[in-house]
Amino acid sequence: MSQPASLMTEAVTELVAIGAAIAASCEPCFRHHFDSARKLGVSREDMREAVNVALVVKATPHRKVVEAADHCLAEAGPEAAGKSRAAACGAGGCC
Repeated sequence: MSQPASLMTEAVTELVAIGAAIAASCEPCFRHHFDSARKLGVSREDMREAVNVALVVKATPHRKVVEAADHCLAEAGPEAAGKSRAAACGAGGCC
């Protein structure tokens, strides 16, 4: 039985890179990979879909931290803010 063809073509690699550039907010990277994808014949519709997927992925952590802030700010008293400090960056809780 023969091996299936790889899905990771040059065009797909450029679509992934476009999404990564959007998620990283790196305009020079986006422009580079947009040009490379265009030269490979990738459609603008496929590039738009890669951008849209990246935007959804990028928005999720932002939405979660805003929800956490809303929750903490809704709690009464200064002790509510102290509960989450143990998990802060640098305190070993998130990284």
